[in-house]
Amino acid sequence: MAVVVLAAAAGVSAVLLPGKEARQGATARVQPATGAKGRAIPVARRQMPIPIHIAIPAIGVGARIVPLGLNPDHTIQVPTNIAEAGWFRPGPEPGEVGAAVVVGHLASLGGAGVFWRLRYLRRGQLIKIRLIDGSTVRFVARSMLRVPKGRFPTRLVYARTSKPTLRLVTCAGSINPVTGRHRDNYIVFASFLGVTPGGAAA
Repeated sequence: MAVVVLAAAAGVSAVLLPGKEARQGATARVQPATGAKGRAIPVARRQMPIPIHIAIPAIGVGARIVPLGLNPDHTIQVPTNIAEAGWFRPGPEPGEVGAAVVVGHLASLGGAGVFWRLRYLRRGQLIKIRLIDGSTVRFVARSMLRVPKGRFPTRLVYARTSKPTLRLVTCAGSINPVTGRHRDNYIVFASFLGVTPGGAAA
């Protein structure tokens, strides 16, 4: 019962409705490589390792990433721990061509969630995703969008982008007393900067 309350308070589970846009095949991918001065260079490959950690230094986020699938009603699952973020596993891994989606709770009855401060992230600030092989995929925040849950932009969030992109999704607004969920969603759109191999400074 406690898990249900936490998920409802964050409200993420009821609004992400992945369709065909979310199930992107393995086409051109990227892998870590280095050039002069150790800079990350995108190189085509088929598959990236799974993500295990997200860091957003500007807003003090550092959290484990867990894989998520779909509920029976085709909404996205949410992390059972409000301190963890969740990656939508049917979509691309961060760093692959396409839109990787990471969701996190805003808050619960027990306190602030992993993305409590996401609304303070600004354009141009860094997002780092560490992969299971030790490499780090770097993104930069480009735009933010707040929308009512009933008008969640599914096609935009799960778009088939021609380059690696990242979407961070949480809740926003007051809690609807009828549903017990926040009224809005808050989405950060981020673009790919590069991949730093494990052991190198990210």
